[in-house]
Amino acid sequence: MIDGGRQHALPQTVEDAAELLLSDLLMQHLKALSYMTENAFDQLCDQVAPYLLDEFKIWQGNDILLDACFSNCEGDPEPARVILKQVKKMLRDFHGFLVIT
Repeated sequence: MIDGGRQHALPQTVEDAAELLLSDLLMQHLKALSYMTENAFDQLCDQVAPYLLDEFKIWQGNDILLDACFSNCEGDPEPARVILKQVKKMLRDFHGFLVIT
């Protein structure tokens, strides 16, 4: 999230956070995530959640994103998991060309 010495603004929606994560993933990560089983996805969530919570300041003042996670939780109260589910959904629903710069 730090680019050339300047920090990006914190995401305020689940979609913004998911898009930011997608922009940081390599092609092989995108492919692996799009085909991941639920069990593997659960393990990934457990490993990545602390990083996301810290990086997006979810429990440290980014109340807008925290509220967005809770309003999009669909029964899952873990904000990091809500964001990762959105990433997986965006990959699943993607139809088109992916331009890597």
